[in-house]
Amino acid sequence: MKKTQLTAAAVAALACTGSAWAQDSDERATYFSVLGSYIVADDQRDVDNADAGQSTAIDEGYGVQFVMGQMTSSGFGFELSLFNDMFETDQNNGTDFYRYGIGLDAIYAFGDWIGLSSDRSGFTPYVLLGGGAVYNDVFPDDRDDYGYYANAGLGMVTPALNKYGMKIRLDLRYVYDDFESGYDEEYKGNIGIEFPLFGEPKVVEKIVEQVKVVEVEKDSGLRDSDDDGIVDGKDNCPNTPAGTRVDGEGCPLGGVVALDGVSFEFNSDRLRPDAATILQDAAEVLERYPEMLVEVAGHTDSIGGDSYNQTLSQQRAESVRQYLITQGISAERLTAVGYGESEPRASNDTEEGRELNRRVELRIQN
Repeated sequence: MKKTQLTAAAVAALACTGSAWAQDSDERATYFSVLGSYIVADDQRDVDNADAGQSTAIDEGYGVQFVMGQMTSSGFGFELSLFNDMFETDQNNGTDFYRYGIGLDAIYAFGDWIGLSSDRSGFTPYVLLGGGAVYNDVFPDDRDDYGYYANAGLGMVTPALNKYGMKIRLDLRYVYDDFESGYDEEYKGNIGIEFPLFGEPKVVEKIVEQVKVVEVEKDSGLRDSDDDGIVDGKDNCPNTPAGTRVDGEGCPLGGVVALDGVSFEFNSDRLRPDAATILQDAAEVLERYPEMLVEVAGHTDSIGGDSYNQTLSQQRAESVRQYLITQGISAERLTAVGYGESEPRASNDTEEGRELNRRVELRIQN
């Protein structure tokens, strides 16, 4: 029987000799925060009949949240903070404490446990534990001294609230200060804003395939009779006219390619692992037609404000575009446009309809 070489598409599908996972883009989320604080002071700070029980503070922090790739998130990170706590009695015969400190906290974000975010791209709950050095500046001045502190707490960060990535952050902490005899019953509540530094992480995974050209028998069922790049055994639309653009099943492409099954984490542009197979199929189609220009169109359901949905749809379209670029598709061929909730595919009155409306499409431009 006569032998022939496979087409490029058939070779890629059948002659895989190995694969490896690869990561692209940043592997961490960095951020800066400014927090205002309310402190319930230890009763031992109440001296000379003066009450230091209601105090305020300001904290500034720089943090790093590690991200281990699209398939998993470590949840671990750390944060360096500077703070100034003020315990003022507002009485002439009272004692005022001014505590200046620098500290380092270990942070664990546990959003993955409950279906939320662990990389600060969406709603992210976390716990923290750490400590550092403090200087207590006390009036009267003969009691000034250096020392250390420790704290533990629980908090949360909201999704981005505007195009600059601003988020609201809240946490509650128990604080121990070893100054003098030790203040071990102080509690600190923080609320403020957080901004991402250097952009949000967009970490995706791709499969790098190593292939080789093999020869197969012409009558083995691996032929491509209509020469559309899809072998006959997988071609659901045989005998398509020469030059017709086809999808992964050999059927003609329309003007819009729906990426059904491509989904994202809640309130986030982070792709879920099950999106990889669908997007790789889309990348194979784009590789087959290198002249084709495509708009990646993002859509949401009607839950949430118009402005927020518009931003989220744009971010999700950008995330899909970035994934396709990592698969070798030229960035110049791809544009990303978010349409928010303006083009529903089904009714937003039911959960099934809303799920259909949360989608990304490829719109062929030429």
